[in-house]
Amino acid sequence: MESVVFRSRCVGRVRNFGFTLLEMAAVLALAGAATLVAAPVGARMFAYWELWSAARRIAEDLRECQSLAESEGVYYEMRFFRYQPDYTVYRGTERVRMVHSPEGVRYRYGVFPLPISTVRFLPQGSGAAGMTIQLVNRFGDRVAVRQYLDSGVVTVFEP
Repeated sequence: MESVVFRSRCVGRVRNFGFTLLEMAAVLALAGAATLVAAPVGARMFAYWELWSAARRIAEDLRECQSLAESEGVYYEMRFFRYQPDYTVYRGTERVRMVHSPEGVRYRYGVFPLPISTVRFLPQGSGAAGMTIQLVNRFGDRVAVRQYLDSGVVTVFEP
């Protein structure tokens, strides 16, 4: 069987099979445009994730204070500061920890009427009034943490 050999019409010319500078510039321009479009979306998603993370942390600490107050027979408190999105957990009069919220997360205006608002959990399983804490991020997204008075159930939701 004979093999067929194809010859180039351009004799003596070397052909490179790479990309030209124009093709590379076009690809980089498209990648840059895609990054410009995706960066604000990514920043907003990250801020939304931080907001939900802060709300879940508050809900977890509320549940933990409830259960520890009942199991240890000592009251627990969570003190919320009106002008900064931080709170402190107390076991009786002893400070257990201070929790700092992420940088872009704050309490929604009007959530706490006093400069320091306290939620207290008594050993009898009661004492915490029903409440709602609303958090907001720099994009205006809102998430709320609600504790129901009758059952003590804590939920996180979008208002």
